[in-house]
Amino acid sequence: MASRGFIELLRLADLAAARKSRRHSKSRDQWIGVAFEVAGQRFVAPMGEISEVLAMPTVYSSIPLSQPWLVGVANVRGRLLPLTDLSGFIGITAPTLRLTERKVLVIDQADIFSGLVVDKVLGIQQFDFHDYVAEPLADDSPFMPYNHGKFVKNNEDWYVFMPSLLTQDGRYLEAAV
Repeated sequence: MASRGFIELLRLADLAAARKSRRHSKSRDQWIGVAFEVAGQRFVAPMGEISEVLAMPTVYSSIPLSQPWLVGVANVRGRLLPLTDLSGFIGITAPTLRLTERKVLVIDQADIFSGLVVDKVLGIQQFDFHDYVAEPLADDSPFMPYNHGKFVKNNEDWYVFMPSLLTQDGRYLEAAV
């Protein structure tokens, strides 16, 4: 469980809430994701694309001659985790949260081990597949290249953010100045 970190705790809390409310969390008609917020916009990332959620490391090293959105690199259980400010990468101004108040979504896929610094993690969200709408964000949204439709739940839009699309972006992979 240590390698899964906070994400496992979120999953267990959601499972307990599902049992208490008698909703079926194991249904094949359910989609589960990690909900988070960046610059006031709510998103949900597929559960399989986020390996864990961390508090912002208190110790990290900045990297000279790198893009301003590359916060630095932290040692997480013996692995060097590059920390990317997601709002800075996409070019929007985030709320004035101190860096220590923010959270990190860890991507651990194939050759990519990276941390996305986001404003808040809202927990695990469960959606019915029939609540999915293949309606992307507006074309002028800086998140649009990483969006894959949305879920509508309780009259609220939860846009799907795909870390796998972000890790295919050449700009994201080239953090050197």
